[in-house]
Amino acid sequence: MSSHLVLNGVDEAEKAHLESYWAKKLPRLQKLLAPFRTDLREIRLTVGHHQQDSHRSWYEGRAVIPLPTGTLAANAENEDPLVVLDRVADALATEIKRHKERVRRDYISRRKDRDRAGLSAAGPLLQRSVEDGRWEDFFRLLRPHLRSLRDHARRELRRLEQDGTIHRREVTVDDLLDEVLAQAWQRYGNRPRHLSLDLWLIDLLDNVLERWIKQEPRPHASLEAKADEVIPEEVPRQDDEEWWAELLGEEETLTLGDLIPAAEGTDAWDQLEADEQSDRLLSPINELPPARRQAFLLSALEDYPTDEIAGLQGRPESEVKKDIELARQTLRDRLLAGGYLQAAGEPATVSSIAGETAGT
Repeated sequence: MSSHLVLNGVDEAEKAHLESYWAKKLPRLQKLLAPFRTDLREIRLTVGHHQQDSHRSWYEGRAVIPLPTGTLAANAENEDPLVVLDRVADALATEIKRHKERVRRDYISRRKDRDRAGLSAAGPLLQRSVEDGRWEDFFRLLRPHLRSLRDHARRELRRLEQDGTIHRREVTVDDLLDEVLAQAWQRYGNRPRHLSLDLWLIDLLDNVLERWIKQEPRPHASLEAKADEVIPEEVPRQDDEEWWAELLGEEETLTLGDLIPAAEGTDAWDQLEADEQSDRLLSPINELPPARRQAFLLSALEDYPTDEIAGLQGRPESEVKKDIELARQTLRDRLLAGGYLQAAGEPATVSSIAGETAGT
């Protein structure tokens, strides 16, 4: 990460002191910017000393982080230059987290919309493949539209591993998706027409998991061996996928912004590694009643509207909305009790301005 610090109106001794102090702030910001390529991590900070008269002087700091998805900016003023640096660093940390969450959610939402559109368009061809008994064509048509389902499978397996229901790597994402594909082939003609194809596949996946965790030993891939010869293992990447896709990676983690919008983590939260943060979030989620947990995750992580979740679960939308809010409150209370979440109403460290371009 490159850092450019410009100091105006300060002598050499003070300059050296401020440069040393700012250098101690950079590791925290560097950690937050870690998902970005090294050549994109740049922080420009200017600190100026202003003298109004013999009785009034102050320091002003202005920082900018230019990113492909938007420019983040923060500023602060104080009579103490170290306080200025503290406040600028805190403001940048907050803006980086908010920006990453916004861009990530925007990308995931648009990707889900493309997947839904692709599945909807493929529906008649899938139906024809089932009617004609062409399972190779059925699998070939379905696999390129399973990115969102793959994300759902990965999160569910991580959740079950975290609470000890299954052993780590006992079941892989590919094992699970292969079984879901086999179930989809067998049941496609009798699928519930009130559900969209993507929600129906999620329902199949959740049912497969529920059945598997009750069995010992657990089954693995159920497709015929011949399927490997005609179905690619990897889902092809669409040409119009954004550069942000590369930042998500295979080990996608949960964030506060996913589950509690506009929430601010404490220093204790920021010091946790990404996997540790996910574990802190998954622990109370695992304790929720199954229907409440499913409704909450489908809404918070996969952006499904409550009326569709209600159709999937076969219960009133009002109950679904209530469950989602209760789940979010449970999670908020647990994080507050653990010292990982800033309480509502606490004053912000400093005001800042972020120029967002995500989603434009």
